[in-house]
Order: sequence, then C-alpha cells, then structure tokens
Amino acid sequence: MAMKSINSRSLSAAAAVSLICALLLADFAAADPGTAGFFVPRSAATACPGRKGLGKLVAAADILVFRGGKACGQRFEVTCTGAGCKKGKKVVVEIVDTCSPTTNRPCQTLTLSRAAFAAIANPNAGVVSVNFKQLTGNRNN
Repeated sequence: MAMKSINSRSLSAAAAVSLICALLLADFAAADPGTAGFFVPRSAATACPGRKGLGKLVAAADILVFRGGKACGQRFEVTCTGAGCKKGKKVVVEIVDTCSPTTNRPCQTLTLSRAAFAAIANPNAGVVSVNFKQLTGNRNN
C-alpha cells in the first residue's frame, strides 16, 4: 500500500480547520438553557440604575442571571428551542431589570419585552424554552 506524504501546507490547513471547528463548538457550548416569558415594557425605574424598562429589545433576568445587578446593560443572545418557537430565530436583548416573583407568577430565566419575545416565538405560547448566552460588552461600550 502506498503511503501519501503530508506536507506542512496540508497540515497547516488541517490544523486551521480543526481550530475553527473547536471554536465553533466552544461557542455553541457556551449557551445556557432556560425559559423565557414576556412583559410589556414600562416607563418606571428598574433595578438597573439609570435605566428604564423602555426599549423594544430589553429583558428582565432572574436572580441567577442578574447577579445582584452585574447583568445591568449586558446583552444576551436568546434562541428559542421548544414548542411555540419560530424556527432558527434569535434575538439580542439588553438586561434592564430583574424579575420580581409573586406567589401566582414565578420568574422565568429571562422575561423578554413583548417585541423581543415575538421575534423568536409566538406570544400565545406564553413561556418557551430557550438557550441564552451573554455577549461581550454592553450597549454603553
């Protein structure tokens, strides 16, 4: 059986392809699962200093994502993954508030503005499964 020699050029190309694949998989793995519902943004002050709940693509985060206010102004990419979703749709939202649970309404991982929710899911679904990941930087950068 004849052996094919491998030159450094083909080895470099193979290494580059492997690196790109690893980076893509790492990016995919960085998404966290959760749930999302929606709210109608209001003009009242929120848990994020200097921000109001206004804006088309904003969200409130549960306490684990909110991290005592560290998520304020951060952008998250949200992908709907379950029933009621618009297939393949993603939306980027800015965190402007935290969720305040009540006995009748528990918090979702992310509570999106109605416009953000409608971009990825049918609003009649109410609550959907999502994957979300924090993007680098915030809108103020």
